[in-house]
Amino acid sequence: MREGMASTHRRLATAVGILFALATPGAARAQVSDDELSVLRLESTPLGALPPLALPMPAHRDHNYWGVRVQAGHRQRGGRDLGALGAGVDFQWRGGSIFGLTGGYQERDCAITGPDCGRHLLVGARARFNFLTAGPTIGRVLGDYSATSTLGAELGLGYAPDVLPGMDACALDFGVPLSLAMFQRVRVTSFLTPGAALEIDCAASGAPSRWNFLTGLGVGFQQLVIEGLDVY
Repeated sequence: MREGMASTHRRLATAVGILFALATPGAARAQVSDDELSVLRLESTPLGALPPLALPMPAHRDHNYWGVRVQAGHRQRGGRDLGALGAGVDFQWRGGSIFGLTGGYQERDCAITGPDCGRHLLVGARARFNFLTAGPTIGRVLGDYSATSTLGAELGLGYAPDVLPGMDACALDFGVPLSLAMFQRVRVTSFLTPGAALEIDCAASGAPSRWNFLTGLGVGFQQLVIEGLDVY
């Protein structure tokens, strides 16, 4: 009788231990490799989840401007998908530098996080500055005297809560965007943004932070159809 009760107690203790291990955040993270953590921490924030944008077109220096945007991004790494949708508001100060806020959500692939999959929120902030604009020189080279090139700098912050149980994701990035705009009726803008991003486990769960080199590039159509409508 006592041996049967002892065996039952051992089974109960084992079951409780398994449940405790499954409920512990460290156990969930132990099944995720460092590379997968990198995907979750950097590419689950707006910095890595949403596509890059070209530098803003210079506007009238006597006015400030407000803008709204919608962004959608899709990441695929090693057969794993991360789809994101976000919206933001931007403030262009005196027709030049822009300060913006972004919010949205991302759909996590269950292959990365196991049973804890689904959506999580993402928020971010970004400041973008125009430092140098070249007009006539680049226009003579390209044969389009409306062409301009712009060199700037940007700083971004990103945050995503509950990427894994007990782990929030934070990211900080620096970039040096360079854009080239041509034509007058519709400005066709190609852009390249080399930079670096620091991924951070801001829940202090012990996962190491890591720097990553990033390059954003693309083509945009500014003032498309109506003034103020840009598509990238």
